[in-house]
Amino acid sequence: MPLISLARKVIRRPRYAATALFRTALSRPYPAPEAREFIADRMRAVDEAFNGLTGATANGKAFGHGGVRVPHAELLWRLVRDMKPDRVVETGVCNGVSSAVILEAMARNGHGELVSIDLPEFAEPERNTVTFWEGKGGAVVPPGRSSGWLVPDDRRDRWRLVLARAQDVLADELMAGADIFIHDSEHSHANQLFEFRAGWKALRPGGVLVATDINWSTAFDDFCREVNPRRQFVDHSCALAFKP
Repeated sequence: MPLISLARKVIRRPRYAATALFRTALSRPYPAPEAREFIADRMRAVDEAFNGLTGATANGKAFGHGGVRVPHAELLWRLVRDMKPDRVVETGVCNGVSSAVILEAMARNGHGELVSIDLPEFAEPERNTVTFWEGKGGAVVPPGRSSGWLVPDDRRDRWRLVLARAQDVLADELMAGADIFIHDSEHSHANQLFEFRAGWKALRPGGVLVATDINWSTAFDDFCREVNPRRQFVDHSCALAFKP
């Protein structure tokens, strides 16, 4: 876990320090050395697309690619390769680093389906037709690109992309169940808690809930008080909950 990132979070929210230290002390990495070349390739592609791109979102946040951090990408790879899930459901795609990693791992397994739910913000304002959560950061899809553009064409046969708000479609998409559920969309307390509850209910026995950006609100702690799952912190901002 980058200490600079944690330090910035603690400076902005001093009372978060104890929580961050507790989570960090109990955390463990999920390394996937065999995935690093693929992850680096996707990271280079997104960096190139954003090179020289300037501007701000409707909320006034500087444009960024919002890409998943490398340790979290390795975590997703490790889970998919080890669990060999039939079905993974994720919320939040944007440029598609996490989706690409999951689908590449599934391709190497020769098995699995990914359902991704996303309502992206575009760098071109005329392409945005909805109002985004006021707390949203600067993650955007660059000009001329679409949601999940980082997913290679030859890895899309296992993928279904649903362009909608998670609150509107998640219940329907989870009716078929899931072996892994990943939250990485709107990080408001209300939406995180909604997604954690919905994803947990839909998980099959032995399934895993991946909760990212848990440092944005107290939703993960509130959820854990409700269901008391076995959990594992990956770092101060990401945790797993295991369904019995």
